[in-house]
Amino acid sequence: MFTLEVLNPVAQSEGEIKVSGTARRPRSLDGLTLGLLWNSKRGGEIALVKAGELISNRFKDVKVIRYDGSMPCDKELMERAKQECDVFIGSTGD
Repeated sequence: MFTLEVLNPVAQSEGEIKVSGTARRPRSLDGLTLGLLWNSKRGGEIALVKAGELISNRFKDVKVIRYDGSMPCDKELMERAKQECDVFIGSTGD
């Protein structure tokens, strides 16, 4: 008889886990301020620049602000961005 050991490939979470629902979505991005938050991982900035261009071309009077952060994102930068923007796109890379 053989014994088969089955492993779970899912990593265990560490620390407190905060579960939240989906973010509120505006009906349109017209006239809103869009924050592009990059965590400095290679390649992420390329995706953010393209997303900002596509959104600016599609919606009227969108103001785009780029934030260059780190991993993990500095809390002060995140708070400043939350005060300055209506919506965000966050990006990682690799």
